[in-house]
Amino acid sequence: MSKLLHSSHVTSFQRRTFFTSLPKTSFPSHLSPSLSPFHSSASICRFSLYLHLPKPQILQQTFPIRRYPRNSSVRAFDSSPETKTDDPVAVKEEVNGNAGGYPTGEFEYKKFGLWKSFLVKIRMLIAFPWARIRKGSVLTLKLRGQISDQLKSRFSSGLSLPQICENIIKAAYDPRISGIYLHIDRLDCGWGKIEEIRRHILDFKKSGKFVVCYIPSCGEKEYYLACACEELYAPPSAYFGLYGLVVQASFLGGVLENVGIEPQVQRIGKYKSAGDQLIRKSMSGENCEMLTALLDNIYGNWLDKISFTIGKSRDDIESFLNEGIYKVEKLKENGYITDIKYDDEVISKLKEKLGLENEKKLPTVDYRKYSRVRKWTVGLSGGADQIAVIRASGSISRVKGGSLSSSGIIAEQLIEVIHKVRESKKYKAAIIRIDSPGGDALASDLMWREIRLLAEKIPVVASMADVAASGGYYMAMAAGTIVAENLTLTGSIGVVTGKFNLGKLYERVGFNKEIISRGRFAELTAAEQRPFRPDEAELFAESAQNAYQQFRDKAAFSRSMTLEKMEEVAQGRVWTGNDAASRGLVDAIGGLSRAVAIAKQKANIPQEKEVKLIEISRPSPTLPEILSGVGNSVMEVETTFKELLQELSYSDGIQARMDGIVFEKTDKSLYSNHILCLIKDYLSSI
Repeated sequence: MSKLLHSSHVTSFQRRTFFTSLPKTSFPSHLSPSLSPFHSSASICRFSLYLHLPKPQILQQTFPIRRYPRNSSVRAFDSSPETKTDDPVAVKEEVNGNAGGYPTGEFEYKKFGLWKSFLVKIRMLIAFPWARIRKGSVLTLKLRGQISDQLKSRFSSGLSLPQICENIIKAAYDPRISGIYLHIDRLDCGWGKIEEIRRHILDFKKSGKFVVCYIPSCGEKEYYLACACEELYAPPSAYFGLYGLVVQASFLGGVLENVGIEPQVQRIGKYKSAGDQLIRKSMSGENCEMLTALLDNIYGNWLDKISFTIGKSRDDIESFLNEGIYKVEKLKENGYITDIKYDDEVISKLKEKLGLENEKKLPTVDYRKYSRVRKWTVGLSGGADQIAVIRASGSISRVKGGSLSSSGIIAEQLIEVIHKVRESKKYKAAIIRIDSPGGDALASDLMWREIRLLAEKIPVVASMADVAASGGYYMAMAAGTIVAENLTLTGSIGVVTGKFNLGKLYERVGFNKEIISRGRFAELTAAEQRPFRPDEAELFAESAQNAYQQFRDKAAFSRSMTLEKMEEVAQGRVWTGNDAASRGLVDAIGGLSRAVAIAKQKANIPQEKEVKLIEISRPSPTLPEILSGVGNSVMEVETTFKELLQELSYSDGIQARMDGIVFEKTDKSLYSNHILCLIKDYLSSI
């Protein structure tokens, strides 16, 4: 299984089979959006691609940083020809992601006038008790583990990217907040979310307030965030794993051969390497080329941004890391961290910064409590014009299954939400926020249709987070404009399909399966106890080729490209957002703020005019979330266990997940539980 690993955390994206569709224009008859009958019932084998780094080892390290004056105006990396910067990465983004002359949406801190400041003070006086904060407080943000792109209810555990960003913006304008104390630990999210948070940290500094970071455990992603802060501290025994990036590909061809499983795979698109994991014993040249390009892009971006932030040359940073640093003092001496201090010592420095006596307690407000503070309270209620924000995060399925989890994109629910926005007359534009590796092909097509209908009524902008590949990209194509972060994983226009011949495995474990059928090709996907007949193999290959052509042709039509030009960027290849922009798959580089600016432009709303962002379908707490929120960890464990069982149970329709080998099921009997159990039992016996 191919993996791209950043830091020791997994950021996965899956390359899926989909039939792309067209925004705003009617289809030519030969590009009908209907799904191929074969592929609506064929079983598909896919795997996931990950980015990954070596496991961190214990080093007495910390990583320093250049300090910024409090009144410095460090710009975010949403670039345009109108904004000049010395940052080489931002300059590259200007070239690749702004061909349409789109506004940047760059954050500009504007101090409130006397009247508005007075109103804000009044609002704070009448705020609910749980939203009241002591003047001079420090906002403490602890970033660790997974970060969801979805809003979370009050009782939900975990971190939410929109709430993190909203808290940082509120804190910039809140006169009660003196600064931010950021704790960063091992993160489990993609580079798109990291870029969004980093941009907000840089924007916050424009307010003149301080941002101090404490980082006990650090890899590339964590340092990428931390170095954007004004000061960076780490304890003497901090774990640092800044060793570089590594590509790792795993292959099961030999294992499956020994077990008695013969994968029969049709792979259309020379870069579509999902089938390689099952049939090969080593990496193909095309897969190596693609993974190398992704790795170079991410590593180059990391070096460039760190270089610009801490004021060192790229060559100096790379040489320093290649020395194999193990002394914390050397890290401090070379300017990669501000100082070596424990948490309590950093708090003492914050007290000094605020002019507090050491024996007094530092006034703080944490992420969860500050999330309850309304934007209205700090004077950020927005204008009269409303823009709908519709979030689509996770794997795609058509209907809700029996899982207790509400995560993932449920097509029938999202379609209902989009339909309500379309029927409403109060929204001037809409933003579809996508963070998905794909999923059910039919579900993606149905959502595409609804987004396209919405785009015929009001401007629609697609904003991509960590990943918008295959099904995620399918949805985005229905929007008038696509915005991605420079490291968003997207594209993957290609097809891989196949089935397993389990005959030898069945013989070894004593399992037998007999089929009675009518129709020449009735057993095409049902008979996993034997290989394809020659005529079945021919039909299988022709169907896969036809599916790829539909995908490629619709993608070309929707992006106004010739088939020849689309073929150059298709072939199952995954691109970073920056590379996708330079090749016409993405229109602009940036985060949600840029998507809002473009939506305002398309809706003829002046850029200087405030708008109100309406989060559609804000989450309501479920009973498990409430119990978990008050400390019932037993419920959380039970929920997780039930979800795991649900994932292994029968499933209707084509299914896909990001992790590991995925068997896509087409009916309730194909590749269901007994197959998984047989493989597991056999492997445990040898």
